[in-house]
Amino acid sequence: MKIVISGYVGRKITGIGRTLVNLLNASQSGNQYIVYTNFDMKDDMVFTNPNITVKTYNISKLSSLKNLIWTTFVFPFIVIKENADRALIPNFTLLLFKFKPTLVIIHDLIEFNVPNKFSKKKMFYRTKLANPITAKQANHIITISKNSQKDIENFLFVKKEKISVVNCGVDQNKFKRMSIERAQSILKTRAWPYEFLLYVGTVDHPGKNAITLIKAYTKLRYEGKIIDKLIIAGMPGKGFEFVDEYVKQSKYKNDIIFTGFISDEELIALYSQCSVFCFISLYEGFGIPPLEAMACGAKVVVSDTSSLPEVVGNLGSLVNPLDVDAVCNAILFEKSREYNDIYYEKIQQHLKKYDWIEISKQFETALQKG
Repeated sequence: MKIVISGYVGRKITGIGRTLVNLLNASQSGNQYIVYTNFDMKDDMVFTNPNITVKTYNISKLSSLKNLIWTTFVFPFIVIKENADRALIPNFTLLLFKFKPTLVIIHDLIEFNVPNKFSKKKMFYRTKLANPITAKQANHIITISKNSQKDIENFLFVKKEKISVVNCGVDQNKFKRMSIERAQSILKTRAWPYEFLLYVGTVDHPGKNAITLIKAYTKLRYEGKIIDKLIIAGMPGKGFEFVDEYVKQSKYKNDIIFTGFISDEELIALYSQCSVFCFISLYEGFGIPPLEAMACGAKVVVSDTSSLPEVVGNLGSLVNPLDVDAVCNAILFEKSREYNDIYYEKIQQHLKKYDWIEISKQFETALQKG
């Protein structure tokens, strides 16, 4: 099959972009993929599969509105021009019309689960217009967890047979435990501590719920139960100002470190060295960071909501993300427990489900349903 893909994935390569790149690079079917992406994103979209052709269009990755217009009104004609068998849109969009079978990837429906996630206008647009219209127009929908599948069925009234679940994966050749010496050398370069709790992801409010983690950390420090620092690794998002102001008022503000954007090597060093990785988001379509952390040998505490119990299974601690005491207790439990060889073997077995080659096979099976 020839599949043409609208490759706008946002301003940076984050979860959506990484997932697309890994799915296509892992393809072994012989499908031909043509990815149209922004002229200023081409160097970030690194494809190694010879069956992938990258073409650019003259709109910057920085303009979400222009990219939405291009995907809605230009991309369908591109699909005809390329004489494609299928079209794929991997990012949030408004699908008004199509000339060839078109599949969309709906990663999550966070706007239906976190009421203040976006502005009122954006919430109306996503919940009342874009999501319902796109779900109806698409020939088939791919999503990334069973939880997201249920949301699509319940909120968008889509029949189960129109949805395929294709999980995200983790590259274990890349995300694996770094030696203590190498990790600490990287941390030293950035003047980061060696003993710390870790959060990775966009720092927003209320969605990612960094504020509850900070409250739990403050409580543990105040009660003298830990001496760790807290590293919050990720770019500021909506509501960051609220989180930042709360930290500025904290007695432990000098021990709470915002890193901003970090390199993959720094990320792996943080995963490998942290005492506990904490990811207590209010809602996740999937949740790649906990998988990456586990692959690097980290102990994990995650929310007991949305898709996160699927992702972690019984290999970490699950908590009510709004219960500060529960988060504190889970952190102390994970810090105190010893991981033996049997437990690490269980983690490796769990991670096999998220191998990109196997996931890519599921992805290409879903493409045929369009």
